[in-house]
Amino acid sequence: KGTRTKSDNFDPMPCWAAGAQMAALNLQTNDLPTQLHHALFELNGGRGYVLKPPGMLGAAGGGATAASWPPPRVLLHAATLRPLCLFGLPPRGTDRPHLAGAGGSLHGHVPSLSVALGRRRKTSPRGEDELPSLSVELHAIGGFSCVSLKLPPATARSRQLVGAKGGGGGEAVRYGGAVHCIAAEKQQTVLRVAVVDDDEEDVAYETCVLGVLRQGYRVLHMRSAQGTRIRNCYLLCHVSFTTQVNAWVGEGEMMEYVRSKEKEMEERVDEAEAEVAKLKGLTPCSSSSYSGAG
Repeated sequence: KGTRTKSDNFDPMPCWAAGAQMAALNLQTNDLPTQLHHALFELNGGRGYVLKPPGMLGAAGGGATAASWPPPRVLLHAATLRPLCLFGLPPRGTDRPHLAGAGGSLHGHVPSLSVALGRRRKTSPRGEDELPSLSVELHAIGGFSCVSLKLPPATARSRQLVGAKGGGGGEAVRYGGAVHCIAAEKQQTVLRVAVVDDDEEDVAYETCVLGVLRQGYRVLHMRSAQGTRIRNCYLLCHVSFTTQVNAWVGEGEMMEYVRSKEKEMEERVDEAEAEVAKLKGLTPCSSSSYSGAG
């Protein structure tokens, strides 16, 4: 019988990993499952449908199932995030919703969707020694993932904190260092960057699929705890990409990868030798000269 009255959500990740077509969530509750949902379904232009990974869909005619996904990966995608400055974080107890866009008109009818009405919050100003930290997290639907402060990663932690280096008091908060976000399935891994107050309470955040990040200097438009973007609140960071060998992969998968690379190299050598033989068999063309009168 239906006796559950809470509006919190279950973790949809196992459902998506199993190939479920739909996972029902209470979207009025902007908890972590809802945040991950919005990040994933921003793909495909936010149309509400996202294609499953090819390994989960299987080949034409059937055969492969969700149990065959994710495949073992020897090389991992590594996105290095260097947070630089946080601009425009609202003072404690202040709401500054960004009401432009398709959802902005809803604020006039249901303000609680954009501001924290009825919620007890700190109102004291942040002191110079209370600069907010950043929490960098990875949430993978499938495959290995970790967040590390150095390469190669020594542990499989999914969250790292980055402390502020200065600023505050009306100025931008400055950060330093690098955070390495490593994932086997970048299109099925959600990156979450949160601004964390001194008591580790999230005061702002942004989520996106790791695979949509582009290299270079990028800006994340931060959201409030209600999921509404905060007007003029941005995190400036630098993004770069590399690859890492998966130290957590089994010996069998590693040997299979080495053999596949050997086969690939042999095929390339055969193609090069065939091209050389083809060039040697060509008849030399007669040369002609052109001279112009002075």
